[in-house]
Amino acid sequence: MSSEKHVAVLAFPFGSHPWPLANLLLKLATAASDVRFSFLNTAKSNGVIFPLPSRAELPSNVRIYDVSDGLQDDCQGAAKHPREHVDLFLKAAPESFGAAVDVAEQDVRKKVSCLLTDAFLIFAGEMAEKMQVPWVTLWVPAPYSLAAHVYTDVIRELLRESSGGGTSTDDDDDKSLGVIPGLSMMRISDLPNEIIDDQDTSRVACLLREMGRVLPGGATAVVMNSYVEVNPTPLIADLKSKFKMLLQVGCLTVSFPPPPLPSSSASDTTGCLTWLDARDPQSVAYICFGTVAMPSPSEVSALGEALESTKTPFLWSIKEHVMAYLPKGLQERTRAYGKFVPWVPQGQVLSHPACGVYVTHCGYNSVFESVAGGVPMVCKPFWADNMMNGRMIEEVWGIGVKVEGGTITKSGMEKALEVVLRGEDGKEIRKKVGELRERLVEAAGPDGSAEADFKVLVELISTS
Repeated sequence: MSSEKHVAVLAFPFGSHPWPLANLLLKLATAASDVRFSFLNTAKSNGVIFPLPSRAELPSNVRIYDVSDGLQDDCQGAAKHPREHVDLFLKAAPESFGAAVDVAEQDVRKKVSCLLTDAFLIFAGEMAEKMQVPWVTLWVPAPYSLAAHVYTDVIRELLRESSGGGTSTDDDDDKSLGVIPGLSMMRISDLPNEIIDDQDTSRVACLLREMGRVLPGGATAVVMNSYVEVNPTPLIADLKSKFKMLLQVGCLTVSFPPPPLPSSSASDTTGCLTWLDARDPQSVAYICFGTVAMPSPSEVSALGEALESTKTPFLWSIKEHVMAYLPKGLQERTRAYGKFVPWVPQGQVLSHPACGVYVTHCGYNSVFESVAGGVPMVCKPFWADNMMNGRMIEEVWGIGVKVEGGTITKSGMEKALEVVLRGEDGKEIRKKVGELRERLVEAAGPDGSAEADFKVLVELISTS
């Protein structure tokens, strides 16, 4: 086999995880054109990220391979909950990815010289060790979320001390994480359940607990889907001390500045941009809670009532089955100023001049799409790193507000919309979003911090 470099890229095919890794792959393939890249992912996820008709347009040094999703035919009906799908995938992953690497090596006639994987795939550490190659991991969520996983044992001890060995209370939930460098603004209540609940024995929970222990000593480099400029200095300094190499290559699914909006209405297949063109600047509330999270029926109803009572123009990305929870007759009554759609081109919507606020679940990629568009946020976190992101948005960056009491109510949402869209505080929030956006435009530029770290990554995979 040839001695040229060959990087196997292993994806975690759930939620927003595959997209940043796929974008990093394409960026690396362009920068290191003499290196071969094999992208390994489930057929379902590959079909979305790299549809068959578009694969001919991929760089010539990139090939796509399918791995098993762990679902046997007889399990398709049984594994209804998303967590079950993840568990079955993880159970099969070491064997399925190992087999796919063998196929890729035979196919391109080059031994793999480096593993680049989603950080959730911790079995890749042993895989890389056996292959005697570097293991480079991409951490997709926020850096402060990774710190929480690294310090899981410390957090558990903090919980035990505060509860005196009994059950935790509301006061415990409000306890600061100041014992962890750079996390003094966070509270116990902001943490993902996998960290707090040591009784959770699912593969995902076990994986995340193990990951915090494995990455510091095992990974050759940890690549962050982030900019150094948006994170507390003590946090980044501490993470750098924990890992062999820490690289922050920017937000891999968001462009700073965002690309210009399409000029032709023919490319506006959803009709959203044309609809926004008819609205006043910074007047529209864009509402979307991601692809998985969903507010309760009462929250959906309350949000609809608040939009109607305040006569706020709105664009709501909402699944068909959720429409049943809206107040009866709402669609007809708000037709003049509201639009319901099953999907929107989110980056373009948030970059449109009419977009005034984003009502969001605080998914990490979505947060930075909002910043790129200069749009303040109303935050309704659900799970994973959502709560920590919401805390940063409101208390650290000052670019949004959380819903009152953590649950959407009519009065709470009326107040939030009033603050952000029409109040004096909203002007200050919008100013801060703009300032953060400009800092990240500079960070993403040719002389910025992200490009410098990216060059280090290119050198690492090219010479490994």
